[in-house]
Amino acid sequence: MASRPLCLALSLYSCQVIANPQDVSDSGISLGGQYSLSWINHTLSIEEDTTTVWSTIHGQPFVSASAGNDSFTGSNGAFNITQVDTDRCTGQNITSVEQVPWDGTLTGSAVQAKGYLLSCGISHAEYELTFWVPANLTDRVAFYLNIVPQSGPELKKLYLSFASSPDEDIYGLGAQASFASLKSQSIPVFSREQGVGRGDQPITAILNQNGSFAGGDKFTTYTAIASYITTKGNMFSLSGKDAGYANFDFTVSDLITVRYDSLSMDGFFARAGDMFGAVERLTAGTGRMPKLPSWVDNGAILGIQGGQSKVETIVQHGLNLSCPIAGVWLQDWVGTHGQAGPYVNVSRLWWNWENDEKLYPNWPAFVQGLRDQYNVRTLSYVNTFLANVSTKTDGFRRNLYAEADGAGYFVQNTTSDSTAIISSGPGLVAGIIDLTNPGLRSWFTEVMKTQVWSANISGFMSDFGEYTPVTSDTKLYSMVSDAFYAHNEYPLLWAHYQKETIDNLGLQDEALVFHRSAATGSNKYMNLFWVGDQNLNWGVNDGIKSVVTIMLHMGLSGYAHQHSDIGGYTDTLTYDNYNITRSPELLGRWGELAAVSSSVFRSHEGNIPSVNAQFYSNDTTYEYYAYNARMFVSLAPYRRYILETECATKGWPLLRSPVMYHVNDPRTRNISYQSFYLGPGLYVAPVLDPGVEELSVYLPGSAGTTFKHVWTEEVYYGGRDVVVATPLGQPAVFLVNGTEQVELESFLDFVKRENETKLSIE
Repeated sequence: MASRPLCLALSLYSCQVIANPQDVSDSGISLGGQYSLSWINHTLSIEEDTTTVWSTIHGQPFVSASAGNDSFTGSNGAFNITQVDTDRCTGQNITSVEQVPWDGTLTGSAVQAKGYLLSCGISHAEYELTFWVPANLTDRVAFYLNIVPQSGPELKKLYLSFASSPDEDIYGLGAQASFASLKSQSIPVFSREQGVGRGDQPITAILNQNGSFAGGDKFTTYTAIASYITTKGNMFSLSGKDAGYANFDFTVSDLITVRYDSLSMDGFFARAGDMFGAVERLTAGTGRMPKLPSWVDNGAILGIQGGQSKVETIVQHGLNLSCPIAGVWLQDWVGTHGQAGPYVNVSRLWWNWENDEKLYPNWPAFVQGLRDQYNVRTLSYVNTFLANVSTKTDGFRRNLYAEADGAGYFVQNTTSDSTAIISSGPGLVAGIIDLTNPGLRSWFTEVMKTQVWSANISGFMSDFGEYTPVTSDTKLYSMVSDAFYAHNEYPLLWAHYQKETIDNLGLQDEALVFHRSAATGSNKYMNLFWVGDQNLNWGVNDGIKSVVTIMLHMGLSGYAHQHSDIGGYTDTLTYDNYNITRSPELLGRWGELAAVSSSVFRSHEGNIPSVNAQFYSNDTTYEYYAYNARMFVSLAPYRRYILETECATKGWPLLRSPVMYHVNDPRTRNISYQSFYLGPGLYVAPVLDPGVEELSVYLPGSAGTTFKHVWTEEVYYGGRDVVVATPLGQPAVFLVNGTEQVELESFLDFVKRENETKLSIE
């Protein structure tokens, strides 16, 4: 192999051949361990032994840059993104490839390709692309790309392009709700409100009227997770400190282009033997989720609002109906106020973290009483905002907004030289706490300890994280550049802060804190992910179907423990004669889905509880809910075994896309919500449409794979479609390959015991 640099697309400069100071063998330059870098026939490639793990495409530029500022419009979390690419560089050369000293590497050195980006309008730039094997993670290659403009209009963003197999399908990039494989898509990585509808019509169009982006689209998501894995076992991730806006372009069959809104970017990649190995290598770098407390296995977490008397009555009634209850989730512990809406008022929470003395006047004693009398734990609610409670008619003890505003503890607006206000409808004015401010962290920790954790709660919904403005006049206390980069980092800071508080209080084995917003690396700080606010309907992009797709992609992004709001969250009442409310059937089928898919079984009343079927609406709905909770509990030994032996040690998800086990079965690559594996032993096809009494299920793999239908004990073989009965309470669940795990005995006992149970949605 020639030990000389490669020249590409020369248009402004002649290629300077710089001798490599290191000895170069025919196998390339060693990166350390089994990895080496080579350049042959105008192609840079990195091999692990004889396997190519990364390469450029022959003769094509692989680094580029452009000018222009991307446009982010919208507010209150509903951001619309317009990418602006002007004067993108069309040429590239390589002037040297050589070993350089580099800290943190296995060998003490790295291999660096240097050269120029050419024909960037009237600009040009120098770049350095450096590769090394990290000393602490020797199963991957890390990289750092840096671009230094040399002349002309200011370049603003970079592009890194590399080869992809045309037959390679791609998964991950966080909470993706609308696609099975991401191949052929161009995916923005930006944390924001997911929107109401996300392409399901007519609700999306109604919400997006008059220039609004409240309806979102198929790409809007709460998470900004810049990592993916592929059916080839490839894994790629940006570094957690690269929090700018990124876009992953998979639209060219043999090429992947990562567009990043900065002139420097770092990350890592590897190629494992299969998709499981890819997830394991990914999570070894980004982190693995802390242990899920064992008490969640004991039953349902009842989402209730309305005060102490109502809560206790519903708990007692559920226990009388043989509903196993692990806890209650009381988001209205801080009190509520009404906001006008079509037909009925919407109830909103007071974001002032103290108990409301009208609804929960004896909060600490009430929380303790539920635990002592019923063995029922209590979860509350906290978010990233503080609301001005000066208009709270039934009073308050502390106005945390006023305290934080006076101390400058909120994200600031430099134009007004004051708090950057978040308005969430009439009567609610709030600020976002600035987690980069050490004064805020100290003050807010005191608030959390004395007003949130002081009652014997067992955790809370840790809401929001995606609202930080991205305008030029937004300022945080400790900001490296501007709010544009702080925005995607905020969910990581929020998760880290909560985990730090839990650790300081010694509540690691008790606390359940669940988040919906996330960034690359957030998983190592949260023990439960919640898929966010979905419509209370059967929708693909933003309904019951979407939660399965989200959980599958999140699992392949390193988030092993997940759940959804049973029944969904978002009601919509409109003046357009189109309304979304929850039916008893949807509530029951969503409970079935949670029982056989989720790490935690938790319900939600929805944002307009009065128009929805609730699990406690009557004995019929409560009995269906209790049945599903019993099914969830029956699977607890099996779930816990997987959580402890595979999720904790390898980062593998509890809920698994069929393609992970059947990568050579082309039909599995297009399965999103239709079916999934719960661990290795159960294959599940949930009922996700109304009025369905039997379901056509595709059983993946070959004829050598067996699937035993648990409700009828009939055995089927892989590679075919089968039709099975799915009466209420019986999602299509199959034992895979005759598994006889002892951890499944309680579930199979449940099936035998409850097989004749008759449920109703009347």
